[in-house]
Amino acid sequence: MDIIRFNAVVGDDQVIHLPIGVSVPAGPCEVTVKTARPEQANKPSLSPGTWDWLLAHAAEAECNPPDLPSDLAENHDHYVHGKPRE
Repeated sequence: MDIIRFNAVVGDDQVIHLPIGVSVPAGPCEVTVKTARPEQANKPSLSPGTWDWLLAHAAEAECNPPDLPSDLAENHDHYVHGKPRE
């Protein structure tokens, strides 16, 4: 049996609304409902601890930005492929 995990919203009409891009096969299935805390409602479905790990690395990257050239966006082909700068 395949297990598909995702966060969804139950509407006032008591219908489970699947997120965009999630599809489930038609037919009988077992449903377990776990109410999400508001701060977790928009988190993607990740293994336990992964979201916190990603947030920690993002916070570190904001404090310690990598040493990249200031014209990287304009001249990425130069830096990646060696083409002349524009």
